[in-house]
Amino acid sequence: MLPLSSAQIKSTYEQAMKLMSAGKLDEADKMFAHVAASAPKLAEPHFQRGRISLLRRQPGPALLHLANARRLKPKESAIWMMTAETLGKVGDGAQNSAFLAEAKAANLPASLLVTLQNHLAKPVSQKPSAGTAPPAEVQAVIQLVETGKFAEAERRAKALLTVHPDAAILVLVMANAQFSMGKMRDAEANYRKATAMAPNYAEAHNTFGRFLIESDRVGEGIQRVQQALKLSPKLPLGYQNLGIGMMRAGSNDKAEQAFREALKLNKNLPESYAFLARVYVNSDRAEAAIAVYDDAFKAGVKLPIFWARRAEARGKAGDQEGALADFATAVEKGPSNPMIWSLRGMYLQTLGDFDAAEADFRKAIELNPKMGETYRTFFASYKATPDDPLVAQMQDLFDNGGLDDNSKMHMGFALARAKEQQKEYDQVFRYLDPANDLMRKKYPYTIQSRRMEVDGIKTAFDGIDFTNIKPVPGATDFAPIFVTGLPRSGTTLVEQILASHSRVDGAGEVGVFNGELMRMLIKPDGKSFHHFNDLPQDKLATLGYQVEERLRKICPDAERITDKAIQTFSYIGAIKAVIPNAHIVLVRRDPRDTLLSIYKNVFSEGNHRYAYNQRDLGLYYRMFEEIVDFWREKMPGGFYEISYEDLIENPEEEARKLVAACDLEWQDDCLNFHQNDRRVATLSLAQVRQPIYKTSQAAWKRFENDLAPMIEALGDAVD
Repeated sequence: MLPLSSAQIKSTYEQAMKLMSAGKLDEADKMFAHVAASAPKLAEPHFQRGRISLLRRQPGPALLHLANARRLKPKESAIWMMTAETLGKVGDGAQNSAFLAEAKAANLPASLLVTLQNHLAKPVSQKPSAGTAPPAEVQAVIQLVETGKFAEAERRAKALLTVHPDAAILVLVMANAQFSMGKMRDAEANYRKATAMAPNYAEAHNTFGRFLIESDRVGEGIQRVQQALKLSPKLPLGYQNLGIGMMRAGSNDKAEQAFREALKLNKNLPESYAFLARVYVNSDRAEAAIAVYDDAFKAGVKLPIFWARRAEARGKAGDQEGALADFATAVEKGPSNPMIWSLRGMYLQTLGDFDAAEADFRKAIELNPKMGETYRTFFASYKATPDDPLVAQMQDLFDNGGLDDNSKMHMGFALARAKEQQKEYDQVFRYLDPANDLMRKKYPYTIQSRRMEVDGIKTAFDGIDFTNIKPVPGATDFAPIFVTGLPRSGTTLVEQILASHSRVDGAGEVGVFNGELMRMLIKPDGKSFHHFNDLPQDKLATLGYQVEERLRKICPDAERITDKAIQTFSYIGAIKAVIPNAHIVLVRRDPRDTLLSIYKNVFSEGNHRYAYNQRDLGLYYRMFEEIVDFWREKMPGGFYEISYEDLIENPEEEARKLVAACDLEWQDDCLNFHQNDRRVATLSLAQVRQPIYKTSQAAWKRFENDLAPMIEALGDAVD
């Protein structure tokens, strides 16, 4: 690179400053380096490179750049101050002593010397000692972990520790390598050893906390991360891990706060952007998720997967054109990333473009044949043929492919579906039971939590006469149609029939009402409930308008709009009080078929955790019956019930009654629902593109012996 002229030095420096302000650290750093090489007596570019290193959380390089800056401009207080602040975070006593000696030799003002000394004297997080291990060899092991060479890092760390057992940093690095390789028992032992050897080192507690969170010991993990934040209150990765823990614990509000704090401290944390966006997507705030990805792009995050994730959010927000455009950008920027192809395939499935979806899934499999989730999502719309080579490939990977737990879990669900399609019914549960066991391991659940929730809901509405319920003052006159029932009971089919009416559009599973009402009802202890009559009437009225606003945003041109939020059956009376013109349709199906279908499928991350254990499924269904009976008794005739089996047997008769129950005139298009091209983003995305069929009726009989635990738990709930 040619040296810069005097004029170019000035303009390049100014341009680099703008890039740094915009978060484009790599480009800025290169420009500052060019300026430093062209003007070897100029301290400023070294100072700015030090700042960039600190933004990257790289104190070592920062100190080198700042040392160069001090050498060139030894009286500049800002350089000395930044160096002291950096050393204060590092907490190396020997370096601190050498720095203070240098400062005194530079004849700095006494007031500045005192300030520098105060910075170094502040309590800091203790860095693990390298003991007697040679620093260069320790750094080499760290470099192996950073470059993904975990097995070699573990081997070299073990070898060094046999000679230098006092090197706490090597114990921590080895734990990180073992965690990355899935050696969970070894990793935990070494995390405990590292935190014992360096009890005041925040990074050790923070990394251990993330390990515990990923090991489904969320409460314990959150405590470790909080301990790290006490030691280092401005640790961005600490807040990021706290957010992950809170999200896993179901505390979305606290998770959002933590991710926001992490990004406030460091705008270059891609994982924090991704998790924050997921919090918003999981709570049906797709527009907020889109804004998060916009912020990430402005901060200089250039990961191609972010365009795919923003595409997902745009799709959920109803922006099909924007979603497809973002997916095209993601594919262009990351053509070798299998997840991008898989995500686009999933979105194309929701649009009914199954041929294009298949092409994307096969590309994803070609790029990474061991990514089990690709196969599972592919088989949502793909039907295996007898002796299908893809199924043989999946079986070999499941049995001999060395898959991690997550991929094996997804592969198991895919193989169970494939074996059922191939009519090898005796093979289905060979894959289905292990897949569900792995999912339950990932997302632990106790059915007692649902018991407490049902009891709380019944208590919240106890003593209210819903036969003569009065709307809350100022209630909206909006007239949505809520389609509810258990997952896999036929709710998507019912919504599709209604959405094929010219006056109706389907918004899919929105769930604003359920989520917001639950937040209003639940007390701060997270267990008990407020009584419905004690809730502020103005807030309830506002909730009705929130529902209207959300549904109209998704379906702006529709006169009537459906919301297929599954849990609505728990709050039927509240809906009639808050949105008095709403219609509620409850879909029922033989519980054995419903629960079998639930057990065969995977739901969005962390949702429907009861679904992965047969006994819990049976007990959950009994509580579903209990809450429906509660509302049936509270408000006779307050909602319309439709049987999936009756609808399949007599489609026109039942569809006519359904349409009439929603105060709509009959239209023949309601029986041609499979021709409706609206986006469908549920597990039934393939079925609703077909005319009504009967093959799924009494499917449980093929697996009666395999389903014994579930059927026993159902007890007399089976008619």
